[in-house]
Amino acid sequence: MTRAKSGADSARRALDMLFAFTEQHPSASVKDLAEQLDIPVPSAHRYVAMLRDMGLIEEGARGRYHLTMRVAALARAARQATPIVDLAEPPMRRLAEQSGEAVLLMRMVAGRPMCFHRVETPSRFRLSFEPGQPLPLLRGASVRLLLGAMTVDERTRYLDAALESGAQPPAHGRDEFLAEVERDLARGYSISNEEIDEGVWAASAAVYDGGKPVAAISAPCPAFRMDEDRKNLIVELVRKAAAELSHALDPR
Repeated sequence: MTRAKSGADSARRALDMLFAFTEQHPSASVKDLAEQLDIPVPSAHRYVAMLRDMGLIEEGARGRYHLTMRVAALARAARQATPIVDLAEPPMRRLAEQSGEAVLLMRMVAGRPMCFHRVETPSRFRLSFEPGQPLPLLRGASVRLLLGAMTVDERTRYLDAALESGAQPPAHGRDEFLAEVERDLARGYSISNEEIDEGVWAASAAVYDGGKPVAAISAPCPAFRMDEDRKNLIVELVRKAAAELSHALDPR
């Protein structure tokens, strides 16, 4: 059992290393990866060697590693298996065009909120989240909507487990967080102001399938250009996009 646990931990570390590569940081040295994952450099060398042998990463210039196109094939396979992305693309793209902001599709994956799809705009404003990247467990408008699919007891257990794991606590405290989940679930949308990124205001709306929230569409915006009229407009557009996707998932 000890060997099995050790093997599972190693596999998890190797996967964490894959997720360390992002659009903003497409390459990294072994030392960079060790620091990011908080592991010894010799361990990082071992995981890098394993991923390289599997053809998932390769060495580039100056000892820096990057993902291979084999990972892109995995992404294509994932997209084929998740038709919600194809259904979400039209309303998300309309929302991006109407709002002039990037648009995100959020879902729960393996018990944690994740950015599932993104539609960009020509804006210079850059997001910190990209497809496949987990969100903070207890921060952001979308998280509160995604927790709406859970029972009250399940939400409490989720909150306690997240806090025990060292997650950043909710912006307004534990009890207020649970109350906000109930409030946002009842109205179908949620708003956050600088909960995740400084200077970012965001509106999210729940996407339903079979009467339960299965995803959230979010439009993060630079807070400096948000007055009350624009906030109300973004909320209206986000809710409309989420309603379109909900209808596409369940036309009844």
